[in-house]
Amino acid sequence: MPREKDELLEKVKRDFPCDPALQEVHYARLKIHEQTKGMSGQEYIEFIKMKAKRS
Repeated sequence: MPREKDELLEKVKRDFPCDPALQEVHYARLKIHEQTKGMSGQEYIEFIKMKAKRS
């Protein structure tokens, strides 16, 4: 997992080299995308609801 995180961080730094705020948003979006690959629409909604409850 740490290597995967490093790769995602490097990608967002390349995509948004001068904007740390956009780097954070883009990283979060990519992480969620990786975690939900292959989920159905309903599974995705349940995943997001579960994450929202934890916050």
